[in-house]
Parts: sequence; structure tokens; C-alpha cells
Amino acid sequence: MNKDYFYPLVLEKELKNRIEKLGGRLKEKGIDCCLIAGISNIYYYTGTIQNGVFFCSSDGNSAFFVKKSFERAKNESGLKNIYPLKGMKNLEEELKNVFGFSPETIGFEGDILPYSLFKRYEKAFPETKFMDFSLDLRLIRSVKSEWEIENIKKAAHQLEKLFEYMKGFIKEGMSEIEIAAESERYVRLLGHQGAIRMRGFNAELFYSVICAGESANLPTNFDGPSGSQGLYPSAIHPAGTKKVEKGKPVLFDFMGAFMGYLCDGTRIYLSGKPSKEIEYAQKKCIEIQNFIAEQLKPGAIPSEIYTKTVEKAKRENFYENLMGFKSNQVKFFGHGVGLEVDEFPVIADRFNFPLEENMVIALEPKKYIENTGGVGVENTFAVKKGGGEKLINYPDEIILI
Repeated sequence: MNKDYFYPLVLEKELKNRIEKLGGRLKEKGIDCCLIAGISNIYYYTGTIQNGVFFCSSDGNSAFFVKKSFERAKNESGLKNIYPLKGMKNLEEELKNVFGFSPETIGFEGDILPYSLFKRYEKAFPETKFMDFSLDLRLIRSVKSEWEIENIKKAAHQLEKLFEYMKGFIKEGMSEIEIAAESERYVRLLGHQGAIRMRGFNAELFYSVICAGESANLPTNFDGPSGSQGLYPSAIHPAGTKKVEKGKPVLFDFMGAFMGYLCDGTRIYLSGKPSKEIEYAQKKCIEIQNFIAEQLKPGAIPSEIYTKTVEKAKRENFYENLMGFKSNQVKFFGHGVGLEVDEFPVIADRFNFPLEENMVIALEPKKYIENTGGVGVENTFAVKKGGGEKLINYPDEIILI
């Protein structure tokens, strides 16, 4: 590593294990190699986010062709086969020199690769059949190594410190944007990377979603349960000008981020004494979280967990405005997190891939109360044989300010 860089790197053994796993999946599918250009997958397989294209063959060989910065890729990545990307014209020939063959089939990130760039790759490999391999790539990344979980735990430590710090900062009369600005400043000094990545088309998220009172009940385009007014129609998250009121909850949903890895958590702050309705709703949300967490075991089917949870909520007359106020209600209770917010698995209907040990899932049961706002909890869990392991070590109850 160049002496000018002073930060931790992705372990070489991590990259090796990932590439071996990817090669094995390609072999199972009968695909010669995989082409990766998306930033999250580039980082996952190379340990750097430099602009380029990564190839992995079904026999486990790899090559990373870098447009910019080649120097930084060499410094940051533990891979050996790193080459400058001189252009698309000779890419097939250069890949053949590394792999010893021209691929007849190439898997690619069909869910995110722009059409114009895809056509350029097709032109560079005119005799090759391209096949969507995005589902397999997402499933591979859904199971975390112990090293990845340790990084997620470090992101969780940011949240633990932040939740405690904000207890002494949030005050009645303070605006959402003031809360957002201070929380962002604080976590950056804790080592938060700043960038929060999402995979979904047009999906955006900043550090947080912060809702004072009824702003949590506002409709939103975001595929999440909490609304927000925001500052402008161009960006309705994470915070607006709504102020903290006595007796109304502040829903504080924040994303920790360390070494590329994310941890999602939510806590509720409240000025004054909570009403019985708020206390009951918070208690039930924690109960639902724990009910789901107990089922986060290898082999469990997420869609079945979702159905059981919906049935429980309906049976206990708690389903209305659960996971969103009226039209804002979403049809999931949890989502995978890792390098991106919206990873697999999802605790939702029709998600039928069995859970595997060391999948990481953010559970976020939240209840929205008319003329009051949102309450609930969110924690990130690792799937384990005995049930979900909570990675955020901080109480779930309402935080009085």
C-alpha cells in the first residue's frame, strides 16, 4: 500500500473467498464469466471503488480493468490482475489474454447496468451471449462473513453513541433539520463514511429520516414506512422545518456506516410524558420486533415469517397504520443491509429464499398514530441458529428528553 493512504483495506482472504464463491455460482449456472460494473459489487469483489469493470470466470480467475484511478486501484485492492482500461475496442482481446479464452456467455448486473453502457459491452463482445445474473449476485452478497459482520457492528457502535448523545441534544422547539445537522456532524467525527448506497432504481437516502410529530404520517415516494416533509419537493428526506412538540414523538431513523458497511436503527425521543396510546404502541412494536427476531434462524422462510407477523398484528387489532400511515403503509417488516440499504433478504410476502446463517436484516416495526406521529423501533440482526442476534446494544424503549 502507498504510504499516502492511511485507512484499513478489505482483507485479501475476503476477496479470495468471494471470488471463489462467485466462480462456483457461475459454474453451477453454466455461465463462462461475470461482468461487474456497479460500484457496490466493484467494491465487494475488488476492495476499491475505482471506475472500471471487473470480470470473474467460472474457474475462479479474475481481472479488473480500471479507467480511473488505476494507481489507486493498485494501492487499495488485494487483487493481482489489475490492468488499465484503455477502451472498449480491445477489451475482449485483453480479457482473453488473462483468461485464455473468449467467453461465450457473460452474466451481468441486469438490475442496475444502464442500457447505453450495456450496449457498449455487447459491442465489445459481439459473439457473446449476455445473461442477467443480478439475482445470483444479490443472493451471494446476502450472506455475510464474520469480517463483514464485525464492520456492521462498528457501524452499530456509531448508532449506540449517537442515540445516547442525541438524548442530551434534542429539545422541545428544535426543528428536524437542526437535529439532522447535529447528528450528521457527530457521526462523521465517529468515523461515519458519509455515503449511503441503495440499489433500487431512483432510490435515495441520506444519513437519516427524522420526523417530528405528524410529519412521520405524511405520504412519500420512498419505499419505507415513515413520511417526511423535507425542505423541498426535490428531496423530502431526511428532515424539514417541523419542530419538536411536547407529548409528540420524534422518530429518529439513522444509518451507521463503517468501511462500506451499513447498520440501520431507529429510536423514539419524546418531550414530556408519553400518552397511554404512545406507550402501548411502542410496547407492541418492540414485541413484534422480538417475535420476528426469534424466527431469524437458518432455513426459515421470510414470506412465512411475514404472514405470521401480519396475522399476529391483525389478531391483536394492531395492523391498522402499522408500517406506515394509511396510503404510506409498506408490505414488509425488515430488509437486508450490508453495502447497500436495500439488500436481500426481505421479510415480506413472496420472498421465499430460505434464511442462511449470517444474513443481516434490519427489522423495523413502526406504528403511526393520527394527529401524533410515528413510534416503534428498528434494529439490525444477524441470522443465527438460536434466532436473530441484535447488533445494536442500546435500549429499545422511548427516550425521554
